[in-house]
Amino acid sequence: MVSERRVIIDTDGEFDDVLALVLALRSSEVELEAVTTVSGVRPLEYVTSDVLNTLEFMGRDDVPVAMGFRQHMSRDMTSTWDRINRIWLSAGRPSTAPIREPRIKPVAVDAVEMLVSKVLRSPGEITLVTLGALTNIAAAILREPDFAENVKECYTMGGAVLVQGNMTPVAEFNIWGDPEAARIYFNSGMEITLVGLEVYYKARFNRFEWDVVRNSNKTNQYFFDNFAPWIDYLGAKDPSQEGNLEIGDALTVGALVRPGLFEKKRCFVDVETKGELTFGQTVGYGLSPQTPPPPKKPNTLLCVDMDVEGFRKMFLERVAK
Repeated sequence: MVSERRVIIDTDGEFDDVLALVLALRSSEVELEAVTTVSGVRPLEYVTSDVLNTLEFMGRDDVPVAMGFRQHMSRDMTSTWDRINRIWLSAGRPSTAPIREPRIKPVAVDAVEMLVSKVLRSPGEITLVTLGALTNIAAAILREPDFAENVKECYTMGGAVLVQGNMTPVAEFNIWGDPEAARIYFNSGMEITLVGLEVYYKARFNRFEWDVVRNSNKTNQYFFDNFAPWIDYLGAKDPSQEGNLEIGDALTVGALVRPGLFEKKRCFVDVETKGELTFGQTVGYGLSPQTPPPPKKPNTLLCVDMDVEGFRKMFLERVAK
């Protein structure tokens, strides 16, 4: 068990991001200071609405939500939104918009101002948990030269250092979504725990277990209904899994609250931003004695394995209340 940490979550507000947010709100190890949003597979307004819906259902409208970037530094997400929208349309939904309008609203300041002000007011005390493209964080680093050195630590969902990617053979979605921002982030000097595709697909629930999560409370039930087209799409995408779905971004909060569940290797991670075939690749140095030493001081604890059953048990105890 770790002591309580003051945390800001930066998220693209998808189904597994919502699970991560619920897990954080139900973990005594986390004091959630704020949530910042960034576009992902859906536009920013829809992402933000579902974050607000989560906080409203959980009775936490005291947590400020600040909207970040609609577009990323190095990739236009419009074609991604169109592709995902077609999945929703095939399920009979008119768009990827949430099925419920939240009562609470985002704050007036933007995500970058929120990040900078919170960190600089409490130097060395704020932990960042990032669950989407790193656009907001990179912009905060560029806007405020003292930002990075005043962040306590970072927990990031992203990357495919030792395994294949899920957007290209070498690139994972969150890093692929904004490689330029990711490179700024990894070269900022911040201490990063990276929860990437090395462990992302390990923790899965079958349909029965997901039904337990869904039926446990109104918050979970709403989000299963809200993301039904996406859940069905993912379930059909890999027939070999027989409907089992990964827990996804919630692993990153799990690595924060239960670090002993994850095996990690220290390394230096950088991001490829020029390669025609490798744009968005996360490159790890120092993971093998056969490779050259890192070009810089190691910046990352890379999660390479995990106690799957330990995490699943903890997740169910906290999220399926």
